[in-house]
Amino acid sequence: MKMLKWSLLLCALIATAGLSIAVVLQRKAEPVFPQKRFHVRGEVRGVDTVAKSIRIKHEEIPDYMAAMTMPFEVRDTTLLRGLKVGDEIGFELVVTKDDSWIASIQRLAEAQQTAVADNGQETQHLQVGERVPDFTLTNQNGRAVHLTDFRGKAVLLTFVYTRCPLPNFCPLMSKNFASLQERLQKAIPGKFQLLSVSIDPEFDRPEVLKDYSARYAAEDSTWTFGTGTVEQTDAVGALFGLVQERAGGLINHDLRTALIGPDGKLIHIWKSNVWTPYEVQRRVEEVLGSTTYASAR
Repeated sequence: MKMLKWSLLLCALIATAGLSIAVVLQRKAEPVFPQKRFHVRGEVRGVDTVAKSIRIKHEEIPDYMAAMTMPFEVRDTTLLRGLKVGDEIGFELVVTKDDSWIASIQRLAEAQQTAVADNGQETQHLQVGERVPDFTLTNQNGRAVHLTDFRGKAVLLTFVYTRCPLPNFCPLMSKNFASLQERLQKAIPGKFQLLSVSIDPEFDRPEVLKDYSARYAAEDSTWTFGTGTVEQTDAVGALFGLVQERAGGLINHDLRTALIGPDGKLIHIWKSNVWTPYEVQRRVEEVLGSTTYASAR
């Protein structure tokens, strides 16, 4: 009997050890997404310590990004001290699977003369409370879609493009919209619509957007991906003050997410991607629950 107990205990220990080894092997087998680090030269075009951002006119980053002017996140704002528009700098850009930021900055030469900041000039024509003009795009299924098709619903509109290389720009925006779709579908089904407009319509044809939407959208009845001609998508961007610049297949752009009320009027524009799905959900629910819209239902 005593021998049987020792045998059972030994078997249990072996099984536990085998399980532990399997777990370790499984962890080792998980894919690793290494950081990419790029050492780049550029010229400062704008500094925003509040937003922890610096706008840089940078050289080409080989095998990653064409030369362009765009904002970058800076986690350590002490890196921005003393920098001014026109300074020539060298910086280290870190890119991971889900994020990117500048890890270090070295001033190579001070601005020789007073430079004009290039922070993306505001071209916003619409003001809060104004009705958004109707526009026509082509959705991911190849069908024409009009903004007025969504009248009676709260519309959240943003801008992306499928080739965007920085994970905390378009990919983050699409992930946030995916979270919003899930949240709003549970909270206010049938009362909202998401609309992502491509700013790279020559590449982002309907079939490309169809594949892209499959990576993020739970279903496409409440999330439309819009494309069209360059003139069409540029006109939509101009309505909300979107700043964009095409360079070598990539697009330097800022960020805009607009909330349009059920009556087609502009409610709010978020000019960054630091908003949270929870924050936007609350804003949508407040709009739909307000006296004005509640009485119209």
